[in-house]
Amino acid sequence: MNKGFKKTSKGNFGGGNTDWEDRKLGSYVTSDIRFEEIIENICSSKENDCHNLLEEQEENLLDWFKKKQKALVSELFSDICIAKAKFCCPRNTYGSECSQCPQLNGHVCSGNGNCDGEGTREGTGKCKCNREYAGDLCSLCNSGFYPKTTNDANKTECAECHFSCLACSGPEQNSCLSCKSGWKFNSETSLCDDINECLQESKCSQDEYCENTEGSFACRKCDAACQECAGPGADKCIGQCSKGFEKGSDSSCADIDECQQDPSPCSTGQCVNRPGSYECQALNDKNKNNKKETNDHQLIKRSFVIGVMILCMLSSYFARQYFLTALSFLFGSLILFLLD
Repeated sequence: MNKGFKKTSKGNFGGGNTDWEDRKLGSYVTSDIRFEEIIENICSSKENDCHNLLEEQEENLLDWFKKKQKALVSELFSDICIAKAKFCCPRNTYGSECSQCPQLNGHVCSGNGNCDGEGTREGTGKCKCNREYAGDLCSLCNSGFYPKTTNDANKTECAECHFSCLACSGPEQNSCLSCKSGWKFNSETSLCDDINECLQESKCSQDEYCENTEGSFACRKCDAACQECAGPGADKCIGQCSKGFEKGSDSSCADIDECQQDPSPCSTGQCVNRPGSYECQALNDKNKNNKKETNDHQLIKRSFVIGVMILCMLSSYFARQYFLTALSFLFGSLILFLLD
């Protein structure tokens, strides 16, 4: 709406220059034509909610446009959106009655969060605290944070503890008062030590191994050669190997090359070994691949011969050695014939 006023007044409306407007715009100032020009571009074609709201408030907007528009344009919000449409609330208020948001020392939610529904006719008015803060008024430090000393006695500023601390008195690791899950307090060092969950039994499934991380653990898949394992790789297998693998001299699980067995596992076709298995590949598939490879090589050779032949013919032609030109053509054709 404000943009529409500026556009239709050539940038001079809304700045207080009402004398210029009266002299230059005349009756156009409060005309229906100007009103239509302003509101036609307020909503985009896809903003259905905007169009519905504009249609509901068009009468109020037109009344304000005719009678009150010489007041500051900023009053449009309070006069239409708050007072008549009852769609919005003033700053720092919320809900159907525009109730006051909770404050401490003159700051909504202590300045450390947001009032739910502020500026609207909705919401609960409860404080939604920033991650560092807690409490009904966001005036306390959340878990994992400690209060810093500031020059403002009316404002609490919270900083993050060391990542192992649940509660602390400062940023250092030895400032922990209690530890997060996955850590345990060491009374001798005053530090939170990592708990190695992998030393506990049954943390992962049979085909996985446990990997300890800071404050937690992760389950990783064993190598394909292992049914059970103590870590990554085929050399960390425990007990029997997976099907298609066997214990080697170093006790690791190695792939069995089924294609080396006698008789061959493939009654027809070519045996191709795979990790833990094998594949019988039909001979015609192999022949197709060989034929394609041969055709590719032939194409390269033919292209080379044709290129050389053309180069020789051009050279002899421009040297007026027509006999050599014909000879180059015949020689090249013979080579192409032999390649086929």
